[in-house]
Formats: sequence, C-alpha cells, structure tokens
Amino acid sequence: MTYTDGFGYSGFQGLLGDCARMAPHWTVPAGPRPPRVEPSQIHGVRVPAASVRLIAGTAQYGDQDGQKDGQGGVG
Repeated sequence: MTYTDGFGYSGFQGLLGDCARMAPHWTVPAGPRPPRVEPSQIHGVRVPAASVRLIAGTAQYGDQDGQKDGQGGVG
C-alpha cells in the first residue's frame, strides 16, 4: 500500500507538500534575529518517550521492521 497526501503525491514529494501547507501556521516575529547558538552550547534537550516511539516506528528513521531498539532510542 502506498500512502499519498491526498493530492496524489507520495514519499518525499508528499512530505514537501505537507510542509508547504503547514508553513503559514508558524509566523516569524518581526525584528532582529537572536544570535546563533553553537551546537556545543545546547544541553538538556529531552524528547518525550511517545515522540521517540513515533519516530522509531517510522521505517525511514527507525528500524526497518518498526521495532524499537530496546533502549528507548531510534535505530
């Protein structure tokens, strides 16, 4: 079974269409941008277990059979 986005596109093209339709929902505040934060300065990012399971169950990102790795992580 092939998933389509309702507009006839599947796979990556469907994802791009989904993103384009969602983009107007997020506005960017006017004014100067905050300074860029280096990746080495980012600490304490937590991902909810439900989000980990969602991504782990997605074959493109997790295990190909949709099973978790047993560590609560992806892949």
